[in-house]
Amino acid sequence: MKRFLFTLCLVLSAGQASAYFTWGMGSQTCKLYVSAKAEYDHARDQRTHLAHLNWIKGFVTGINWSHDSDIARDLSIETVDSWIDAYCRQNLGDSIGKASEAMVTDLERQGRENRQ
Repeated sequence: MKRFLFTLCLVLSAGQASAYFTWGMGSQTCKLYVSAKAEYDHARDQRTHLAHLNWIKGFVTGINWSHDSDIARDLSIETVDSWIDAYCRQNLGDSIGKASEAMVTDLERQGRENRQ
């Protein structure tokens, strides 16, 4: 039942404002993600960016659990970081959670296309 409700929330939120509450780093803006990544890339503050990446990994893990799948099986954390960074640079006002949701949607679409 929990999986059904979680999946239902994801389906209902597709293409509209997220229908679920986001805790922690996922509620921060993409602008903060881009800034923290720049700090990380210049070997200054690494903690914030690593915390963002850990939140994203947890989000993807939750999706995997709810779908009984592994949508990011073949992805490195560097690829995930690049995808989220590109999205965030285009959508600075979005949350890291919304960026993660967009990445998952893209991965699921790619998976469907690869199965056809």
